[in-house]
Amino acid sequence: MCFKRMRGMPTSLHGSALVAMTLYASLSTSAVHGSTQLLVGVPSGLPGYEALEGNKLRINDHYKRGVTECIANRLGVTFVWMAYPTRRIIQMLQANEIDMVYPMGFTEERAATMLQSSLTWQNPDVVVSSRPVDLSDKKTRLAARLGSPQHTDYAADGYFNMTAAYAYEDLGKLLARGAVDAVIVPRSVYSEQKAMWPPRIVMAPGKPRSSGFYLNKDDPKGLHKHLNESIARCIDTVASK
Repeated sequence: MCFKRMRGMPTSLHGSALVAMTLYASLSTSAVHGSTQLLVGVPSGLPGYEALEGNKLRINDHYKRGVTECIANRLGVTFVWMAYPTRRIIQMLQANEIDMVYPMGFTEERAATMLQSSLTWQNPDVVVSSRPVDLSDKKTRLAARLGSPQHTDYAADGYFNMTAAYAYEDLGKLLARGAVDAVIVPRSVYSEQKAMWPPRIVMAPGKPRSSGFYLNKDDPKGLHKHLNESIARCIDTVASK
């Protein structure tokens, strides 16, 4: 099969961005209809997830890697990974340019415009600071990654000194410089990025979060039921190993 490059599509990796060198129409059909590949958007720069050549993804955590591989196997497909900024992959999903987004934290705002899967794992927030902070004070200077549930939710809660960072690595720098009082990240990011935090930090629990897949709201390929069944079976299978 011969693939042509789509107009405007990059031809190489830049930073953590992974590009699918295929036509969407050739790949983006569900396993139910006999396809063997699904396009999956992954947020670029997500700690613990490394975009590789050939539209592959390295997942550092053993459990998460096992669940993800199991889901693909049960669906009978290969995941073709495309790494772009969070807002971009959400736009691509809503435009039916990709089949899924994963992994992504669940929020009411996202669930209003996309179809949410069953959860794959819990991933609560942690509040990281150089000294204890009082989050009841809405003047507290907070920072989170741009486009993340943490940034969206805390800004909506009325924290008007909210800084948005383009990369998780920038959050540690903001904290080290004293530019913010605390940063809020998913627990998995805190664990994966321990080297980026300044010494003698204080960590406190934040809001509970769940993560999983998002599909296009209309589920044009009928993946939702089969995906949720696969998630349930794979969680049990991997947890029992």
